Amino acid sequence: MPKQKQVRIGIVGAGLFTKTHMTEFAKVPEARVVAFSRRTPAALKEIQERYGVSLGFTDYRDLLARKEIDAVDVVTPTDSHHEIVLAALEAGKHVLCDKPLAMTASQARSMLSAAEKSGLVHATNFNQRGRTPVGRLQRYLADGFVGHIYTMNIRWWMTLQPDVRPEITSWRFSPESGGGPVYELVHVFDMARFLGGDVKRIVAMLATSEKKRAFADRPRGMAVKVPDTAGYMLEFVSGATCVIHTSFVARGTEPDGTTCVQVDVAGSRGRIATDGLFGLKGVTGKQGPLAQLDPRGPYPQPYEQFVRAILHGEPVRTSFREGLEAAKLVDAAHRSARSGGWVTIKKG
Repeated sequence: MPKQKQVRIGIVGAGLFTKTHMTEFAKVPEARVVAFSRRTPAALKEIQERYGVSLGFTDYRDLLARKEIDAVDVVTPTDSHHEIVLAALEAGKHVLCDKPLAMTASQARSMLSAAEKSGLVHATNFNQRGRTPVGRLQRYLADGFVGHIYTMNIRWWMTLQPDVRPEITSWRFSPESGGGPVYELVHVFDMARFLGGDVKRIVAMLATSEKKRAFADRPRGMAVKVPDTAGYMLEFVSGATCVIHTSFVARGTEPDGTTCVQVDVAGSRGRIATDGLFGLKGVTGKQGPLAQLDPRGPYPQPYEQFVRAILHGEPVRTSFREGLEAAKLVDAAHRSARSGGWVTIKKG
């Protein structure tokens, strides 16, 4: 049989984030998006015409039934991931699923189990490893730039206040589908594990600073029942420590005024930190100020890893396993906030 040369992809939930996903798949020559699913017929037709995609379905199950589709990219709200991913695997499709992988670690564990049993390629879309300098920073850590890691700081403040971002809809602040920055900025937990290894325990402080606010789909306002600000302390299995701070109500973050990830890692030989969206600064060996570092080229995004894994058997660095591990930290953070104490992260 001839070797497969292209992966034909269907996007399930072709809505707000379609532009990002189409842009990323366009960078991968072996990827071709051939189908969309979206529940609203008019919106489905409009987005098909915008991107020239001929196959469109209002029911994702009809998309999964098409034999000419090899893989699916699930871009729906988090509360639907579990159902859609299991159905896609049952239909024999490779799956790239947007983050968070699931609403709970239990759901994520069942998704990982089904994916491993199927033998299909599975990936969690932790794209911030490649969209920010984090992936590039990790290469320096792997090369021993800071030596043994002692401490790490991660900050992600995202401006979503109604007077600054009036286009924001309410799902991001809904416990059923969004969950505030604990879920939406789950990237920080993936970053921590990616840079520092497995986490031994976590303590969390969660707060709701704006208890009622307006949204584009709820202009009269809605009570906010999820945290909009979160602080965490992590202890890694290695003994290193990490402090993380996330927020949906912080103003004026750099460099674009709405959002920016900042990471700073110190160790036995040096220190390295992100510098804006793409830059890195660091010092190694002798004591001295942080200096600009060569960012060493882009880090492969999950979209590219996903396609190359299907075609060439290359490893996926953000598999459902990483999605599960991040979900375990989300669950533990909520338990910690309720109890007011440390929560140990169980293996497996």
